[in-house]
Amino acid sequence: MNPLNPSGKRAIVTPVLGFDAFVVDEPWPWRDENAEAIGEHWARAAAEKPSLFDGEVLVARRFSIEDGIWRGAHIVVRYSGLNYWLSQGFIETGACNTFASAVVVTADGAVLLGRMGAHTANAGRLYFPCGTPDLDDVTGGRLDFEASMLRELEEETGLGADVLVPSEQRWISQDGPLVCCARRIDTRLTADEVRARFEAHRASGGDDELADIVLVRDAASLNNVLEYARSLVEIVTGGRAA
Repeated sequence: MNPLNPSGKRAIVTPVLGFDAFVVDEPWPWRDENAEAIGEHWARAAAEKPSLFDGEVLVARRFSIEDGIWRGAHIVVRYSGLNYWLSQGFIETGACNTFASAVVVTADGAVLLGRMGAHTANAGRLYFPCGTPDLDDVTGGRLDFEASMLRELEEETGLGADVLVPSEQRWISQDGPLVCCARRIDTRLTADEVRARFEAHRASGGDDELADIVLVRDAASLNNVLEYARSLVEIVTGGRAA
């Protein structure tokens, strides 16, 4: 299975009105059945990349779209389980890897993607700035995807509320068990100004999750990009109907 395109098909992109994510206490049988393999894989992964941290993260056990709202029930798992799942190409496990992404569009029409750093689990891969949701994103049992995407965007690129204009365009981009909850975020900055902001952020000691950013105006020339992200770039740049 190709980890860039787990389903082997085009991502299914669905416009939605909002996201309602919440935490439930449920088992994940696949994780329990593969506990030994997960432990062995994590030992190797952590030895190779010591910056990896086996903290608690969230994955969705089920989801639906009701009245235009995406609703997902999430469970708390260790990152080692998610990391092993990634190594297997996100095979079907009775869960979905869900996360929130800001689809940033510059004042002159470029779309922002990030290339992951060499020390990360997804080294070299290209997708929107985002992060695996964890308990810091949860309040009162609700997982705040809107806040998560803006926080991750600022931490990774230096783009904050002072230059962002969130739109009302939201989508679910699903590629098999990969489910991206995305919102278009316009910025007052041009592509060149976004790059300058990113480089200043990195120079000041900001988050080094991204090795670089890529500002694109179409999806045709993209390489090593995850399918769910490529499909959204097509829509935003006019290459595919939403």
